[in-house]
Amino acid sequence: MNNSADPTARTETRHSLASWVEDMQDVLRTVTALMEDNDRLQSVADSAQREQAELHEELGRLRAEAQQQRGLAESTQREVEHLRSEVAALQAESERLKTEQVEAGESAAKLLGEMKDLVNQVAHKFQGPSKSSPFARDPRAPQS
Repeated sequence: MNNSADPTARTETRHSLASWVEDMQDVLRTVTALMEDNDRLQSVADSAQREQAELHEELGRLRAEAQQQRGLAESTQREVEHLRSEVAALQAESERLKTEQVEAGESAAKLLGEMKDLVNQVAHKFQGPSKSSPFARDPRAPQS
């Protein structure tokens, strides 16, 4: 073996080895950075999953509440329709009663008129024939 070629080969080997070690250190730094990024991203993903689960639960509650509100709205609408029909029936009844009241008033006025006529007839019968005034002139008396 030749010793003179040996130092150059050793230097090249050291150089190669140093370069390789530097490359490996870069790889280790990259792997470490990737692992840190992975941990950070895993934490973000876990947080996002928790938030998604919370939002899913809230969505379920909101859907149930919306369904309940829909039921209340439908019930209220039915009640409004029922009350409208009752109001319409009461208005019709009110109109009928007003008509009956007018008819009753007209009948009462007619009856009062008839009673007045009867009272006048009875009063005439009780008065007898009308007496003439002593100061009235007798159409048959001679005139001088």
